[in-house]
Amino acid sequence: MIDEVNESLFPNPATRPSYIIGVISHGVTLNRPFNVTHTGFSAISLGLVLHSPEAHHSPESTYLLDTLPLSPRLNATSYSYSEVLQIQLEKLAVNAFCNPVCALNDAKNAFLFTVPDTRREILTEISNVVLALPDLRDAVGVKERFAVDRLEATVNAILTKTAETTCSMVWDLRAGRETEVRFINGYWVKRGREVGVRTPVNEYLVEEVTKRSRR
Repeated sequence: MIDEVNESLFPNPATRPSYIIGVISHGVTLNRPFNVTHTGFSAISLGLVLHSPEAHHSPESTYLLDTLPLSPRLNATSYSYSEVLQIQLEKLAVNAFCNPVCALNDAKNAFLFTVPDTRREILTEISNVVLALPDLRDAVGVKERFAVDRLEATVNAILTKTAETTCSMVWDLRAGRETEVRFINGYWVKRGREVGVRTPVNEYLVEEVTKRSRR
């Protein structure tokens, strides 16, 4: 998504703002536009995106990273870019399996326990992409964290707690709304092409969900 924002709004690297990426694990329910209920306390993980590997953090760019963790309600923690990227990719791996598969089958999360082969195929593609990313080439523990067996264990632990949940992509397809599939599975397809890793299952999911959302 940052790439699209840069291309559309900030094509000149010299005038680009600093970006903070993050993962929000708090539970929320969207009641209507701009009206959200906080349904479950959890955590927020944040990290600053560097413009280049040689770039340094400035006081201006780290202001929010220093300020947000001061609020107990947010339960926010600042991490290095490499650390928060791994947290983000782990969540994106889970969503790449859960969201489109449930959406295409109009099912709750419990359905996902019935398709272990599909889970394995999707997570294998994702594991191969992550392990080829130059962003994480020197990061400690990446091979273990993004091994297929570890990703499957992470997915199953989440599904055990959310078996009766209907994910947002299911609701989007039911309502005929555009889904986030191009930012989830589409991300893995894009990064796979960049590092020379094939992702045919993720490509299929992007195409099929997009096709159905246009009906």
